[in-house]
Amino acid sequence: MSDKPRHSKRYGLSKLDSQWREKIFASLHSQRLKLAVAVLSCSGCRPAELERGVIVRFHNNQLQLGIYGSKVDAQTGRGQPVRLLVVDQSRTWAQFLISELCRHESRHMTIKYDAGGISQRLREKSREIWPRRKTLISGYTYRHFMGKSMKESGETAEKIAVTLGHASDFSQGCYGRSGSGKRSAGQHGILAAGATNPVRHSPKTDRLERFIKPVEKNASSVESVGNCSRFST
Repeated sequence: MSDKPRHSKRYGLSKLDSQWREKIFASLHSQRLKLAVAVLSCSGCRPAELERGVIVRFHNNQLQLGIYGSKVDAQTGRGQPVRLLVVDQSRTWAQFLISELCRHESRHMTIKYDAGGISQRLREKSREIWPRRKTLISGYTYRHFMGKSMKESGETAEKIAVTLGHASDFSQGCYGRSGSGKRSAGQHGILAAGATNPVRHSPKTDRLERFIKPVEKNASSVESVGNCSRFST
C-alpha cells in the first residue's frame, strides 16, 4: 500500500507545535489576512468557503459565523448549503473578531480571502516561524485540526458533520485523527452548530467505529441555532 496519504494534513497535525494556531495568529500584521485567519481558526471552514465570504456577526450575545457551503450538490444530497456556528468568545481570534465587529454599527461583516492566497500566506508564515519544519500550514490544516479536536473532545458525529458542512456523518473520517494523548481536546471552540439539512447517518460510520476506541459522547452537543436555510444579517 502506498504511503502517500500519510503526507496529508490529516497525518501531519501530530508534528505541529501545540500552540501553532496562536503563533501563526500573533505573527500576522495585515488586517485583512488576520480577519481571514481568525475565521479559519474559529470555524475550520474550507478555503473556498472563505473565498465566497463568511458572515460574522454578534447576535444575542453570541459570536456567530454563517458559512455558505462550497461542496454542495442538491441532486446527490451532498454537503450543507448553509451552516451557522456559535463559537467560544474567549479565544484570541474570537476576541479579535468581536473588536472588529464593534466598529460596525450593524455588528456584522462579511470576511473574504482568495482560497489559494490564504494557503500561500500561511505556508510563508510557516517557513518564517518554523524554518526547519517540513510540515507547512495551509488553509486546510485548520479544517483538519477542527475535526481532530472535536473527535478528541468526544463531540457527537452529528455535531462534527454540521460544523464541517457535511450531509453525512461518514465524511468526517477524512478529517483529523483522534490521538491517544488527545492533545487537542477542548480546543475546537464550537459551542453550537446548525445547518440547512439534517445529517444523514451512514452504516459505514458504524463499521468504522468498530475499529476506533469509543469515547464518551456529549448528548447535547448539537444545539438549535435557528433556521439555517439562509443566514440573515
